[in-house]
Amino acid sequence: MMLSTERQGQMVFDILSNDFHRPLVDGKCNVDNVEEELTIGILAGVLPAMDQEDVNLIITMVNELIVEFGEKK
Repeated sequence: MMLSTERQGQMVFDILSNDFHRPLVDGKCNVDNVEEELTIGILAGVLPAMDQEDVNLIITMVNELIVEFGEKK
């Protein structure tokens, strides 16, 4: 992992608040959209470098929040 847990958490909430996790796929986040937005952010210099472990953990946390709190209407 390259990112701190604090930075990962910030990214999770940014993903959810900007709807980068949509459209949902089988009740979970759209992994392709999330990975694409993270890549765009890294290439634009807005996000720090991260490895696949960071990305996977961020996606897992997004999915856990979707399951726990449901999809916002």
